[in-house]
Amino acid sequence: MTTTTTEERIERRARAAGILYLLLVLVGPFALLLGRSAMLVPDDAAATVANIVEKEGLFRMGMTAEVAIILIEVVLTALLYTITRPVSRSLSMAAMLARYGMVIVMAVSLATGFLALAAADGAGYLAGFDAAGQGSLAAMFLEAGEYLITAWGFLFGIHLVLLGHLVRRSGFFPAVLGVLLMVAGAGYLLESFGAILWTGGESILATVVIVLAIPGELGFPLWLLIKRLDGSAWKTRALEAAAEPAA
Repeated sequence: MTTTTTEERIERRARAAGILYLLLVLVGPFALLLGRSAMLVPDDAAATVANIVEKEGLFRMGMTAEVAIILIEVVLTALLYTITRPVSRSLSMAAMLARYGMVIVMAVSLATGFLALAAADGAGYLAGFDAAGQGSLAAMFLEAGEYLITAWGFLFGIHLVLLGHLVRRSGFFPAVLGVLLMVAGAGYLLESFGAILWTGGESILATVVIVLAIPGELGFPLWLLIKRLDGSAWKTRALEAAAEPAA
């Protein structure tokens, strides 16, 4: 029987993390283009409901993509914690908790989509509302989902800054990858703060996020898959961490 070494196990986990990260890059735009955000027409409840009713199949496909993202995130977050733990157990834990917090926000946001769909379809328990009232409820639930994205951005930005710091300090990743991830995190934080402080700047802030996030969020998984993590270097760092006295 062939025994799998620690180096081989961590290298496999790193490749799996790279694959899952790239899946997020592919599935994320699909969920955005077909999901709840695409159905919302600001300040026009009737048009919003019409979009949901006419494109219900696409709406449900978008939410299905969101479910896939949540499931991928759960596994990916655990893998990233395992990979970065030798650098700093406490910071790796903080990065993991921030990303899991983001996943919880995503799940709550997904629930608003189901509520909007129920309101648009005129569920039986909404019989006391007229068509205009049901439309307003559907639009309100979609708007609530958009607000939750702001909270999502805060948590994801914090995660990326911490992850980038860990990658930069690791010794088994190129330091430039860590810097790029930290810049990406700063972009998400900027967008989230901007959503609160700068009314009407959504399109500019979205552009800023794209410019700042793509190099790190695309470069990191590609490096994991193409260059690949050196399991021996990771093990050396893990042994050094184990030998350090407890704080």
